[in-house]
Amino acid sequence: MHKNPIHMKKKNTILKKTMLIFFSIGALALSFTSCEEDGNNKNTPDVEGIYIVNEGIFGSGNGSITLLVPETGKKIDNYFKNQNNRFPGDVVQDLAFSDQKGFIVANNSKKVEVVDADEFTSENVIPDLGYPRQMLAISQDYAYLTNGSSADQSIGHVLKIDLNNYTIADSIEVGKGPESLIQVHNQVYVSNSGGHNADNTVSVIDTETDQVIETIPVGDIPTDLVKDQNDDVWVFCKGLGAWQDNGPSNSSLVKIDSDTYRTTSFDLGKISSFGNYLLAISPNKNQLYFVGVNGVYQMAVDAEQQIPEEPVIGKIPYGLDVNPENGNVYCLTSAYQSKGYAFRYDKQHQLIDSVQVGYSPNAIVFE
Repeated sequence: MHKNPIHMKKKNTILKKTMLIFFSIGALALSFTSCEEDGNNKNTPDVEGIYIVNEGIFGSGNGSITLLVPETGKKIDNYFKNQNNRFPGDVVQDLAFSDQKGFIVANNSKKVEVVDADEFTSENVIPDLGYPRQMLAISQDYAYLTNGSSADQSIGHVLKIDLNNYTIADSIEVGKGPESLIQVHNQVYVSNSGGHNADNTVSVIDTETDQVIETIPVGDIPTDLVKDQNDDVWVFCKGLGAWQDNGPSNSSLVKIDSDTYRTTSFDLGKISSFGNYLLAISPNKNQLYFVGVNGVYQMAVDAEQQIPEEPVIGKIPYGLDVNPENGNVYCLTSAYQSKGYAFRYDKQHQLIDSVQVGYSPNAIVFE
C-alpha cells in the first residue's frame, strides 16, 4: 500500500545543528569565533549548518534562531534579526525547510515567517494562524502545519499549506493540540498532545486524499515522533501532569508498526522535562535517544520491552537531537530568564563542548 517516499525535510522536526563556536564549560572550553550582531521528527545526508530554535521569553517577542557554521567555526546569534532588522516573533516553535525556503513557526505570534534558505531574508508571511506548532513539507508544492491549542476544548487541525502562494489549501481535523509530524511514504503521522488539555492519540493522514485514515491510541500527551529503519514510528509521550484530570501518569515510549498500526509501549517513569523535542534517532535509524527520569537514554529499535537502566548522558534537556551526518548528540538546556546552552556529545557520549544560544532553546535543525 505504501508508495515511494516523497522528498522532505527533517523533523520533527526540521531543525539544524552544527558544531561550531561553543563557549565550553569549565576545562572543556574550546575556542570559537562568535559573530553576535545585535540587530540574533527529518535528516538530510550533508550537514551544512546547524540551527538552534530559541523560543524566547514568552510575551517578549524575542524568539530567535542561532546559526552554527561548522565550515568557519562561527556562531551567529539572532540570525533572522541580523538579516531582517527584527525578531521573527514570539515563542519560535519550529524551523522547517523545503526546496530553497525556510519556514519559521512563531507560535504566540500566530504566524509562519517564510525566508530564503541561503540568505535567511524574509520573503513572505503566513499570518492569522490560531496556534501553529510544527511544519513538514510533504512535497515540493505542499506542507502540513499542526495548529490548535484545545484551550476551549476544540479539536485540532493540520493545515495544508500551498508552497507556491503560501495560502491554506485545506484544513484536516485531528485530535486535540496536534504537535509533531512525520511522514512514512504517503502517510503522515500526527501526535495529538492535548495542547492546553489532554489527548493520547496519533492521527494518520493519507497525503493523497488529505483524510485521516486511522486514529491510534498511545500514551498520555504524545509529543515527539521519529521513524526507524523499518519505517515504524516511535512516539514520545510525556504523561499527564499532577494538575490534569486523572494525573499524574507516567511518560512512555510507544512503537507503532506502520503496516498494521499495532503498538508496543515502554514505561519510562515520570519525566521532568517540559520540552517537546525529547526523542531522536541515530543516523542509521537503528538506535533511539530519548529523555528518561535520569537523563538521556539509548535503546535499539528492536529491543524487548525493557528500558535501559542507566542513561548515556546524565542531563535532562529541554531539546534533544542527533546529527544525521556523524551521530553527535545535542542537548539543549533552558533557564527561562537567561540564555540557554547547546551541549554537544560525541558518539561515545562524551562532552565535546557547549555554547550559549538564545532564550529557551527547544530544537535543533540540520541542513
